[in-house]
Amino acid sequence: MIGLILKNIRKIRNLTQVQVGKELHLADNTISNYETGYSYPTFETVMKIVKVCDFDIQFVDNKNNKVYSIEELSKEMDF
Repeated sequence: MIGLILKNIRKIRNLTQVQVGKELHLADNTISNYETGYSYPTFETVMKIVKVCDFDIQFVDNKNNKVYSIEELSKEMDF
């Protein structure tokens, strides 16, 4: 599923696999492998691809109706 999401955000921005790969210093076939599910990127790589495509990852706390960014969840939070 992550491959389809990465493919769709890339296509929304009209970027090719070559362009995304070049920006991240990855081979275009690596991007293709991620998109087809042949291999899976690390979460760090997903974040880099998302950033290249000018998107953001958010986490939704459905129980409390709150949206958290990666930055918010990455720092210590005092609940």
